[in-house]
Formats: sequence, structure tokens, C-alpha cells
Amino acid sequence: MHMIAMRLVGSPGALKDLEAPSAVLMAQCTLADGVEHAGVRSRQGRIDVVLFVLSGGEAEALLLVRAVCERALSREPALASWRLTD
Repeated sequence: MHMIAMRLVGSPGALKDLEAPSAVLMAQCTLADGVEHAGVRSRQGRIDVVLFVLSGGEAEALLLVRAVCERALSREPALASWRLTD
């Protein structure tokens, strides 16, 4: 299992439109992503994400987590203006 951390950043007022960031991220996970657990902490202007992933290696886990975050950014209207940082 690999622990991968990422950060989503956006405008400070945008989080008021997002009720449960962890639920939004977990809703984007598929069985193929191998995500076992998510930890999310949100503050104005950023969402810190830690996903625990079952994968063949750390590089693969990083790609899987990036894909989950990118799906959340593209599918969740409240995150439309946000971006992903490492």
C-alpha cells in the first residue's frame, strides 16, 4: 500500500459550495484505482488530499491518485476553477 499526497488549490471562497470534499474525491474512485482510504483536509483556498492506494509501485500509485484528482476537478462544478499541485 502506498500513501500519496496531493493538493488542490483554488479561490478562497470556493469551498463554501463544496459540502464534503472527501466524498467528492471518493466518488471519483473506481475499483481499478485501488484506493483503500482517503484523508482530506480543506481550508480556504486549498484541499490537502492523502489517498492510500494498493498498486504495483509508488509511480503507479501516483498516477492513479492524480487521475482521481483530475476526475474530481473535471466533474465537480464547485471545483471547476481549481487546479492540482503536488
